[in-house]
Amino acid sequence: MKKVKLFSVLCVCFVALALLSCEDSVTGGGSASGPEAALNGTWVYTWFDDWESEERVLIFNNGNWEYRINSTPVSRGIISITGNHFIISATQIHVLGGWDIWDGNQHIHLPLTPGWYSRSEIITAVRNSARAAGMSESRISDLIREFEEENFAPQAGTFILSANHLSLKWSEGGTHIYTRRN
Repeated sequence: MKKVKLFSVLCVCFVALALLSCEDSVTGGGSASGPEAALNGTWVYTWFDDWESEERVLIFNNGNWEYRINSTPVSRGIISITGNHFIISATQIHVLGGWDIWDGNQHIHLPLTPGWYSRSEIITAVRNSARAAGMSESRISDLIREFEEENFAPQAGTFILSANHLSLKWSEGGTHIYTRRN
């Protein structure tokens, strides 16, 4: 009986500590522990081509992340790390006011209310906007499948963290080197 009580007390303490260390946002406080905490901070990568450049920013906080382009929020979610391997999954995307698509040769703007959307919220909003634009149900299903693959499919890769540099090598190809911003 004493062993059961001790085990129950330890379980309650563990759950309480876990709940106290959880964070709801990327920018909040929280305790820094575990392999994900090693990435905590703001990391910047400047992408450019012959015509333009973009500042791409990843903000990590204890297993949560947010991605921004030129200070504009794009997506956020969770990251899990085992050794130097990571899996990053989006839980929300940020919409600025719509989604522009090409349906055959026709350009269609699907208006959406600006803000953060979960996976189910954005699917509902896209479906409703596409129906209002007169798209067929089969085309809407195709669009939603493409949208989910582009925005919510987990992405995996490896990373190297050294001093103020974070190198992310994506499984699908490509490596980006981010610099820590103080």
